[in-house]
Amino acid sequence: MELRSNLSKKYISEALIYLMKKKDYSSITNKDITDKAGLSHITIYRNFNSKDEIIKYYLDTITEDFIRESNITYSPNNFRDYIITLFTHLQKNKDIALLLYKANMLHYLKDEFDKIFLAKAHNLNEEYHYSFVSGGLYNVYYYWIKNNCKETPEELSKIFSEFYILKGDSN
Repeated sequence: MELRSNLSKKYISEALIYLMKKKDYSSITNKDITDKAGLSHITIYRNFNSKDEIIKYYLDTITEDFIRESNITYSPNNFRDYIITLFTHLQKNKDIALLLYKANMLHYLKDEFDKIFLAKAHNLNEEYHYSFVSGGLYNVYYYWIKNNCKETPEELSKIFSEFYILKGDSN
């Protein structure tokens, strides 16, 4: 049963993203989603409480797949490589970000950034550090999306590295 539930979630989330490309998020109904997914109408209610929850599931799936496939790990010592890897992934998925931006839902990506970074914290200092990094990366990403992703991930890495203190030395 679990496998079928996962497939249903996948079909539902992919159907919602497809529909968001065709019409405004607010005008998409649950019936539209299940019709597009080829599932019964009740299936959506068995798996999700809202359309927003479907979006969050979709983003979680993309994030988990990316982390697993890339083995990306944040460290101040590999920051430039991290930025290039992260923004290359984000660039590949910019169509999703643009849909979220259009629907005023890009902040769900901030939640993804926070979840990934704050899970690494072992103490209060690390919580603040990871919160700072997560917020900074999200804001750069937001600005980048808003400006139609003009810079390459390599250019962003260079720009970001110029104002981010890599060694923790404030002098």
